[in-house]
Amino acid sequence: MLIPTPLTPLWLEVSPEGVRLLEPALFPRGREAEGALALRVRERVLAYFAGERPDFLDIPLDYTGLPPVRVALYERVCRIPYGRTESYGALARELGLSPRAVGAGLRVSPFFLLVPAHRVVHADGRLGGFAGQEGLKAWLLRFEGAWP
Repeated sequence: MLIPTPLTPLWLEVSPEGVRLLEPALFPRGREAEGALALRVRERVLAYFAGERPDFLDIPLDYTGLPPVRVALYERVCRIPYGRTESYGALARELGLSPRAVGAGLRVSPFFLLVPAHRVVHADGRLGGFAGQEGLKAWLLRFEGAWP
């Protein structure tokens, strides 16, 4: 399912366990998401971009095949509130990882926006990477009022 947003369309795929993939994409690349979960994700993403500040904590994510350390990272990043940021280093210390491991795990996250990786920045305020899409990260942080 393509979900239109002010940034770019997002491609959504779901499984019986939850969201399998939500990523920026101009063209469909897999099986079309359908059903109640897909409609709920679409509604919540549209509400987010309408400025309604929803969180996505009640949206189930399909972690099938992911290592436990990445699941723990994603679960923790999901709890960073709207309009706030946390540093790679602080998350690394909390989770017993290196800052590079935090960045690497977030870079390959299949859950754009649902796991708000855009809210993780360097301790000095620099944005850091965003899987080659730093412009999206800056836009999202500005939209949330978390970055100048």
